[in-house]
Amino acid sequence: MDPHVTAAITLALALAAVTLCYAAACWIWPFKACRKCDGTGKRRSPSGRAFRLCRRCDGTGRRLRAGRWIYNHLSGIRRDAR
Repeated sequence: MDPHVTAAITLALALAAVTLCYAAACWIWPFKACRKCDGTGKRRSPSGRAFRLCRRCDGTGRRLRAGRWIYNHLSGIRRDAR
């Protein structure tokens, strides 16, 4: 077998494995910690004295993963098409 074909097949299998693992992670753990507030849901005010709710996560400390957001969006399109 040609080494280029072997490398291409190996790369395709590795890419498929990574994609399946990420899809499983999005299914099991649809949320991740908010990067802006480090998962606390609070941010310091500009003066540094008080806390405010994080605007990105609305104070929950969790954000929807990109893969789960894409899945939800596509399933909403499919649901609306019926």
